[in-house]
Amino acid sequence: MKLFITGRGVNGSWKIRGEQLGAALGATASPRAQSFGSADAVILVKRPIPLPTSLPIIWDIVDAWPQPDGNSWSREQAIDWLKGLVFQIAPKAIVAATDRMARDIREWFDGPVLFLPHHARPGQAINPIRENVSVIGYEGSSIQLGSWRQRLEIICARRGWEFKMNPCSMAGVDVAIAMRDRKGYPARFWKSNVKLANAQATGTPIVLGRESGYLESQSGAERWADDENELEAALDSLVPFEARAIASSTLLSSFVPIEVIANRYSTWLESTLKS
Repeated sequence: MKLFITGRGVNGSWKIRGEQLGAALGATASPRAQSFGSADAVILVKRPIPLPTSLPIIWDIVDAWPQPDGNSWSREQAIDWLKGLVFQIAPKAIVAATDRMARDIREWFDGPVLFLPHHARPGQAINPIRENVSVIGYEGSSIQLGSWRQRLEIICARRGWEFKMNPCSMAGVDVAIAMRDRKGYPARFWKSNVKLANAQATGTPIVLGRESGYLESQSGAERWADDENELEAALDSLVPFEARAIASSTLLSSFVPIEVIANRYSTWLESTLKS
């Protein structure tokens, strides 16, 4: 089975689902491709581009809706947007970033739908778990974090901690944060688990908002917060070294390597393309 992966190639989703996952699948990956050689199928990552081909198209949606505005959509708005793009792309099959997204799509899409969680960045260092908490870190866009950034900076300053946006390494923070300012349907139910996957790969204690992507892939050691009181309580629970050490061990034990995810994807693709 020869696969060609393409897309706009301008964001982190392309790195994860295009380049990294493509390499694990043994696929050719190239952004904005217009010819596909001897491929058996084309995997389109995230937002659509012109695809002049009669080959079967697998659409890996990721978080293709317009952001930040789409993060506030209702379920009906999100489904209407998705149906419009499915009509435009005409995929043979769809890959969803959360199980909730996959179940939503199966209600009206006739083709195969795969729930495929994100993998962690390969080659990350394991968090050493320091004696005391001093650094809280957030990986991602400040637009997604929104007003939480100021609140986190205030909380950290009051506790004598440092808050870092996009730290150089997850292993360099004592507690990671994965929270979002907007709580519309796509943001709550369709966003991927990638921040949790990176915490699991590195054994970094983490506080998360209750989103499907995180809830579906939790290890049991995560802390949860959807408001400031819950955030304070979650951070308090991770102050003791023993609590962070236990959380780290549990997170590491739940880490799913990219090879496992790629094998699941490959098996599904083989079955889908034969049907």
